[in-house]
Amino acid sequence: MARRAPFASLWSRDDVRTAVVDFLPTKAIAVLPVVAKPLRAVQTSLLITAIRRRGKTTVPSPQTTRGALLDALLVGEPQHFCERWERGLEQWSEDSPDAYTVNVFPSHEGGFVRLDRDLEDDLGGHEKALTHHFRGENLLVTRLRVKLGFVDCEQEGAAGYASLCGPNVQSGDDEDVAQWDDFMAGPMFNNDEGNAFSLMWLAGKRGNSRILIDAVTAETFYEVDALVHHESVTSGVGKVDILVNGLLVARDMEFFYRPLSSLHLYNYSTSTSKIGEIEVWYEKAAPNQVWSTGPGEASDRDDDSESEADMM
Repeated sequence: MARRAPFASLWSRDDVRTAVVDFLPTKAIAVLPVVAKPLRAVQTSLLITAIRRRGKTTVPSPQTTRGALLDALLVGEPQHFCERWERGLEQWSEDSPDAYTVNVFPSHEGGFVRLDRDLEDDLGGHEKALTHHFRGENLLVTRLRVKLGFVDCEQEGAAGYASLCGPNVQSGDDEDVAQWDDFMAGPMFNNDEGNAFSLMWLAGKRGNSRILIDAVTAETFYEVDALVHHESVTSGVGKVDILVNGLLVARDMEFFYRPLSSLHLYNYSTSTSKIGEIEVWYEKAAPNQVWSTGPGEASDRDDDSESEADMM
């Protein structure tokens, strides 16, 4: 009589599977079947154990659909994107090479990318310089941390955008329309009156923008840390708290969620900006997550005139 291999017998036990799923992330669980044939045979049982153990949504049906089981297990699990410019532009696509000169400086030179929008006849606009595309669908952003600064910019201009965007942002003849069609929010430098430049939190057509720092200095890095608080699967509106250089400058601002698809870096005007270290935290949203669908959902409250002093 053939005896079952000790390894397979051990792995088939629920207490062993439970011990494994309690400390392994979903991505590690997903690759276990390539380790050994016995693991392939019990993968469905392992995934179902993990879903129930972690209190996830109802087990998908049919249970033999590996992709559906992994998707259910990924819901709410933190994921992290980090850019320190050690690998050049490996994680980015260059969208407008004719409009920009892009130079990367690794950590021993400061760790940043320099964006020069240098066409003299350029009329300006939301034409992207660099784009990072996030893998996956139905992604919920929870935090954005980015260091940014501007070197120079024309008066009444804007530079140094780091924009969180949804899946409907596409390239087209009218870049401004394409960018704003599915833009959530992000920091940038702005001067709309020809005076001192300010650091702003720019929201899309669904939300409200506001000044974070009234007057900023050229050739200086500012660290913006935006913490986004998800409210529920039945709402596409959350809250965001924003710190600049470690100090809280905005609290409980409305944040209108779209499925996170990409992060765009660019200058609006003829200008030069530097974008340093970037981190984005996100997670897979529940299948029934409700997303913001239009500008009519935005609050009528206008926060544009509020400054750092108003909040402290």
